[in-house]
Amino acid sequence: MKNDCYLSPAPKTGTLPLISLILICYTVSPSAAETTLHFTEQTQQAGIHFKHTNGVSKEKYLPETMGSGGLFFDYNNDGHLDIYLVNSGALSGASQLYRDPNHMNVLYRNEGDGTFVDTTAAAGLQQNYGYGMGCLAADYDNDGDADLYLTNFGRNQLYRNDGDGTFTDVTSHAGVGDGNWSVSASFGDFNLDGHLDLYVTNYLDYQLETAHACFLGGVHIYCGPHEYPGARDTLYRNNGDGTFTDVTTRAGVRNTGKGLGVLFTDYNNDGYPDIFVANDAVPDFLYQNNKDGTFTDVAITAGVAYNSEGRATASMGIASGDYDNDGVQDLFVTNFSLEINSLFRNNNDGFYTMTTFEAGLADPGFSKLGFGTEFIDADNNGSLELFVANGHVWDNVSEITPSLSYRQHCQIFGNTGTGEFKDLSETAGQFFKRPIVGRGVAVGDYNNDGAMDILITCCNESPVLLRNDSQVHNSVKIRLVGTGSNRDGIGAKVWVHTDEMTLFRELTCGGSYASGSERTLLFGIGAQKTIQSIEVRWQSGHTQKLDFSDAESPVNQIIHVVEDPLN
Repeated sequence: MKNDCYLSPAPKTGTLPLISLILICYTVSPSAAETTLHFTEQTQQAGIHFKHTNGVSKEKYLPETMGSGGLFFDYNNDGHLDIYLVNSGALSGASQLYRDPNHMNVLYRNEGDGTFVDTTAAAGLQQNYGYGMGCLAADYDNDGDADLYLTNFGRNQLYRNDGDGTFTDVTSHAGVGDGNWSVSASFGDFNLDGHLDLYVTNYLDYQLETAHACFLGGVHIYCGPHEYPGARDTLYRNNGDGTFTDVTTRAGVRNTGKGLGVLFTDYNNDGYPDIFVANDAVPDFLYQNNKDGTFTDVAITAGVAYNSEGRATASMGIASGDYDNDGVQDLFVTNFSLEINSLFRNNNDGFYTMTTFEAGLADPGFSKLGFGTEFIDADNNGSLELFVANGHVWDNVSEITPSLSYRQHCQIFGNTGTGEFKDLSETAGQFFKRPIVGRGVAVGDYNNDGAMDILITCCNESPVLLRNDSQVHNSVKIRLVGTGSNRDGIGAKVWVHTDEMTLFRELTCGGSYASGSERTLLFGIGAQKTIQSIEVRWQSGHTQKLDFSDAESPVNQIIHVVEDPLN
């Protein structure tokens, strides 16, 4: 191993008074023609002693099989990613304000040595509403620390980060309790006012009192979404004073769907974030931002409402990333077993093309039921790999279809760099040989070694923490701090230019399934040892450039880029 660690002053950038701090260096492997991916399970060794409880019952209430999510975020701003895990408990208590204390969500503080400590009570997070589903973190009040939003079957919950290692429940004051069966959420500034707005997916109009039994081939199963009416999602506009306003109807995002995944992303590159919603067994939504506070669903014309056969799929999770390195964000959507997952290539003209077959992703996912998913440059070669967590929703599915299983193997697909993927799961580590009931996925570099790690949550099982032990190449990490834009820099677009490549990322908050990933952007640059420049296009409309042509390149380091104040 070699260490390319060094400290460099902020580069000169002409007339732009930008602020950049190079904070952390990390060790990388020597360059190689081809990198072998390898992940090592570290859950128990890291001190993650958590088991999700779904309160399984003979009635087979549908929420029992849909949870839950997890999160990588740095809640105490110490430079180390912490972990938050959502529990569910028993549905019999879902109507109560607070959940049974034996089934609380858990916050694990990163000790900086590869281990975590349960700090739930010390952080003031020991009371949870409803039946837990998902979680997401973002700095909604622009005070410099990550706040926490929780989705539930029942009332949702917003915890404000107090900046001293503790949180305060501000749900009622903020007005974001919702009260439906919420699953996933996404933060994004849809009206470009510098404050993060919130979109929440609501799955079904489902009540325990009216739930009924479902059978297939004489086998009692969890009911499918077609058995219940869909629900309307909720869009909350951030008022900038710690409160939100429900603008769902006013904004035109009032379609009744069966939403499970959601992401704010600027699909048409007009500077305004749009909204993609993954719906279960009904057409997906793509709400195009009209730039006046309203949206129009263009999913059908854009080519993402249905699969290539013109059918609505049982969409679960969302991954967003530029897998073909053409400078625009593409979409990957996980679907039900015996459906193929959907890879939508962004044509950069307002339309998408489904390329699942061409990319080699059809057959490997056909027998799987995918949930959480993320694009990840696992070897830092500049091309995004794809990770998918799988697990069926019927615990007795093999009685109906012997070729299918409840517990399923997760998958990681290597990017060939030619628009195709190759299933590398067989050789990526022992974990990939063990089936689980996979649900949420979050990615982040929890041990700060320059390689992206993976957190997988499971239904009624323990989560999985995978340390990335691949022989990774060189990289640059970028952490954004907005001033005219929202503090997290969510919605910003970033380009890294080298002698041989230009890499693009959009900073988003949400996606996957009921989970959230690290928001420090990692750009793998392969064997290259220098970069020429970094370009940031903020949501405020300001473009900022860091020129390294006459300065030492910040390779294998983290840069904090602070947005230039607007004059």
